[in-house]
Amino acid sequence: MARGIAGRASATPRPRLLYGWDIEDEQIELALLPPGSRVLAAAGAGELVAHLAAAGHEVVAVSANREQLEYARRRSSGGPFEAGSAERVLDAGRKLIRAASPAWHRRRVRSLLTDASPQRVQQQWRQRFDNRTFRSVLHATMAPAGMLAAAIQRDFSTVLPAHFTDTVRARLDARLGMHPSPGNRFAWRLLAGEDPPGYAPPVAPDGAIDFVASDALSHLESAAPASYDAVTLSNVADGTRADVVERLGRAARRAVVPGGPIIVRSFAPTADARASALADDDRSLVWGGIHVQH
Repeated sequence: MARGIAGRASATPRPRLLYGWDIEDEQIELALLPPGSRVLAAAGAGELVAHLAAAGHEVVAVSANREQLEYARRRSSGGPFEAGSAERVLDAGRKLIRAASPAWHRRRVRSLLTDASPQRVQQQWRQRFDNRTFRSVLHATMAPAGMLAAAIQRDFSTVLPAHFTDTVRARLDARLGMHPSPGNRFAWRLLAGEDPPGYAPPVAPDGAIDFVASDALSHLESAAPASYDAVTLSNVADGTRADVVERLGRAARRAVVPGGPIIVRSFAPTADARASALADDDRSLVWGGIHVQH
């Protein structure tokens, strides 16, 4: 789930598939990018970059993890979903919750997510699903000593923010009441571990994405000035040394045309009203801030 200086994965990632689903809502980028932009993005699970390419953007997708890069290439071309480390940990957590809490039976979770009223979903979430079992398992997986935190420390260059379990609960509570759930693949994946009925992943046009085996920092520092119209990355500042973040910022500003957007997602809370509002708009429900520099 967490992303590091490589845009998502650690600068020295292990050759394993870390995530099979992206948690970046492409609607954020599509609203911010000028038509036909040349965009640098983390390859991720191939979904965000496929959405951008399908919308007519020219995409350069980077990852230092060759297994992740090849999966993104396959997935963006219509390949099947493959679970990564993050999905396996979250699936284990959901199984624990279902075993201990009847409210979390698959049928009841699906019923919650097919309700078209965000207000009713929020009410049901508060009354039935945000229960003691959910809170205990969430703490066991996402607390500093939890399974997800251990996986992130093993595979990624960042750490989860302090008090992240309480933060996640608050974000789910608020944002389930903002976004309709029936077509929200991010809510379905997080709570049910599956895509919503009828969802078809994007397929990029042939040749629209250039997949590059490199971390984002190295690539940006080697790029010619004004090589890109935009850059979009996630978690590059979460748990990263300040001097490295400063280098990345300088490299991105140099590589992007004057006035072009640099989009940076973070799990960490923010006092920046616009970044917080954009995070609320992101249907994945979990981001703390989406910062946009021009």
